[in-house]
Amino acid sequence: MKNSKMDPKNYDFVLHENPSDVHDYFLQEGILSKGDRYFCAKLLKKNKCKMLLYFVLLSNGQAVSLKNTPFGGFWVEKKVSSEAVQYFLEELIVHLKKIPCRSLKVVQAPGLYESNNALIHYILYSKGFELKGMLLHQFLEDRKIIKGLLMAKLPKHKKKMKKLGYSVEQGSIKSFNFLKDIQQWRRIRGHEYNVQEESLINQISSFPDRYFLVSIYHDETPVSHVLCVKLTSNSLYYYLPAINPQMQVTYSGEAMMLEVIQLGDALGVDFIDFGSSDLDGATNHSLIRFKSKFANATANKLTWILEL
Repeated sequence: MKNSKMDPKNYDFVLHENPSDVHDYFLQEGILSKGDRYFCAKLLKKNKCKMLLYFVLLSNGQAVSLKNTPFGGFWVEKKVSSEAVQYFLEELIVHLKKIPCRSLKVVQAPGLYESNNALIHYILYSKGFELKGMLLHQFLEDRKIIKGLLMAKLPKHKKKMKKLGYSVEQGSIKSFNFLKDIQQWRRIRGHEYNVQEESLINQISSFPDRYFLVSIYHDETPVSHVLCVKLTSNSLYYYLPAINPQMQVTYSGEAMMLEVIQLGDALGVDFIDFGSSDLDGATNHSLIRFKSKFANATANKLTWILEL
């Protein structure tokens, strides 16, 4: 669908179903279920994309950007004006009503992923979107700071790993047995395990160059696992961390974090996203405090909903 109407700045709004283009945030398509429809809305200027939104229209009439992913939301190519963002939203709302669609849910990526977030959130609010959720993400950003942290901590880290008899396996994923460990460890601790394993395995199989597993062992017994994801080409996302309750010692968590930071350094990313720190829907203050030992930045992931 295309609307030929132009705003005063010569912008054009385009809505495509089943888009075939590829975005640096590779999870934009997600895994569709029966009855889902997949769309990409774009703001164009002189046929060049300035802003876009991927979303899935569920069978119940709700549009989500995006489902079964850490976030979705609006992506901007460099900078756009407030008028352009407002125009994009107004055209998007008109087209959503025509589909038809009953509501739009946007989970906007934290600010380190999208530098135009302050403007985007302001215009969302001004157009009637309601803020329905907020999660704090903690980050380690700047390649020089990442390298400096490792230079300061690695000598002592290596000594502690040797003293504990720990070994590390780090790299691409060859087996999915680690998911059974994580599920079992979380069950022992009484924590939720909401992983859609089939979808996750499909994603890893489709994008093997984006997923990395960091595992620490004592002899052949796993001590911890962390699944890390390059959600964008310049970032590393710390996902699904878990420590074996029967093997945990005081240093287990710190060892895991430092190994992830080493992976981020080896991959040459600009920042590492340690994710949110909620535990079963409640603020996990001890986890926030622990991550703050390694993080040097924070940003909120906001969820907006507009009823149409």
